Amino acid sequence: MNYTNEELEYLKGIKFSNGAKFKLINQSDYLNRDDYLLHLSKNKIVIHLGFVDHIPLIDEKIKKGIWLHKKLIDNSKTCFGVDINKKGIDYIKNNYNYTNLYAIDIINDKIPEEIAKEKIDYLLILDVIEHIGNPVEFLKSIRDKFDNIDKIILTTPNAFRLNNFIFSLKNIECINTDHRFWFTPYTLSKIVTDAGFKIENIGFYEHGVLGRRQVFKKLFLSKYFTFKDTLIIEIKF
Repeated sequence: MNYTNEELEYLKGIKFSNGAKFKLINQSDYLNRDDYLLHLSKNKIVIHLGFVDHIPLIDEKIKKGIWLHKKLIDNSKTCFGVDINKKGIDYIKNNYNYTNLYAIDIINDKIPEEIAKEKIDYLLILDVIEHIGNPVEFLKSIRDKFDNIDKIILTTPNAFRLNNFIFSLKNIECINTDHRFWFTPYTLSKIVTDAGFKIENIGFYEHGVLGRRQVFKKLFLSKYFTFKDTLIIEIKF
């Protein structure tokens, strides 16, 4: 999905509408988030920001082969893991033989020399932005901090996702209690634009792999892609 020049004027605040309508298009052949991320990162040098996950889930995910950071390690040329969660990183270092892991605040701390000297293909900020209190300032800080990154990939839960619609029919909100925001394609694009980045692409993906028995859901989502779980936006400095 790409924006027209007129749509970009709305994103930049040049034009205003109280009821603007944007045609949503999904151009990706990939159904789920991880497959697309692995496609992008194949033989690339990447930083995976916020990689740790919840400690009680790590062992099970590694055992099942579904921990995303391990998949990125196996798939990329080099994958740097950066997270503010020192306890989680210490746990991973003590229990698994993974390297290139850094317990730092990527905004306020000095970037390790091992990362700063590399030409980074992608900074992956995956399901993080919805946890940040001021996402525009966070992205501005990222932009000001780095001069060695080609592109940033942001993923976030899709406000239009099917489960949200189903729960709303039951008058229920189902939410990760650490989330501050739900994003639509436009609102995600708005904060990215406000932070000074250029949008290359935005698409809709399922968070995980749909099972064999979920044929109806696959058919439904192939037609009504806006109900998929996750948004992925690719942006340039």
